[in-house]
Amino acid sequence: MNGFLIWLLAGFAAPATASAPAPAISSADQGAIGLAVDRGALIYAYDQAAWHGTDDARAKLPDLSASGGWIVDGPANAPELVFYDKDAADPHAVYVADFRDGKLVSSRVIGPSDDRTLSPARKAMIAAVRAAREKLVAAGARACASAPFNVVVLPPSAPGGSTLVYFLTPQTKNEAVPLGGHYRVEVGPDGKAGEMRAFTHSCIDMPARGEVAGVPDGGKLAGGVVTHLLDPVPTEIHVFSSLGARLPLFVGTTQNRRLWAVEGSRIRLVSNDTGK
Repeated sequence: MNGFLIWLLAGFAAPATASAPAPAISSADQGAIGLAVDRGALIYAYDQAAWHGTDDARAKLPDLSASGGWIVDGPANAPELVFYDKDAADPHAVYVADFRDGKLVSSRVIGPSDDRTLSPARKAMIAAVRAAREKLVAAGARACASAPFNVVVLPPSAPGGSTLVYFLTPQTKNEAVPLGGHYRVEVGPDGKAGEMRAFTHSCIDMPARGEVAGVPDGGKLAGGVVTHLLDPVPTEIHVFSSLGARLPLFVGTTQNRRLWAVEGSRIRLVSNDTGK
């Protein structure tokens, strides 16, 4: 994903694959695709929970800016959002919200007489955000919008694994989803920030579902095509962006000249040679 973007209008045919044999995908690429799908869907679910939960928390907490931040954990279909205080040494919960299938089902402010204790796993996630942010600032990474990054933390997928902290350029307008300005920092089990990666070299937006400006007769978007230089397969950010825009995204990976369709939480190979 590097700045080259074409939009498909409704009524235009997607690349046909029915008559061609399914191209082979290596086990390494298949594993990377599985990670991209799982992570992208989880990032989207957590980001949505943070968005809607923040709206609810603002109505229930007298001063949300006094909190130290938030984390979300749990499965994609039932995440839980926790706002915590500014006690860096020993943070405590101040608000909790539960979601089911994308909808807020319950929320509560944690009072002084309630159990405000956070689990060691959640404290580790909060510490990972601090370490990752220091890495991000030191690298001079910038968002592709004049707004603070949204932060999504994915807890370790297995005991002793790394925590993944994502700094995401926020969506600041309804008609577009940012494809650029997203970063991932890997924080090890020792709490130290390791590798940081950017998912693009440039800023670029993906229009969300709706009418296309300047197209006669109310043309509708059917999807988009974008080139991607940094990986041989689509990433979790492509999945996250497709889910956010509610549109398919066709990704041309330049390393292997392949074209992929990212359709929400599904990635499929469309063409084994984009030169044909």
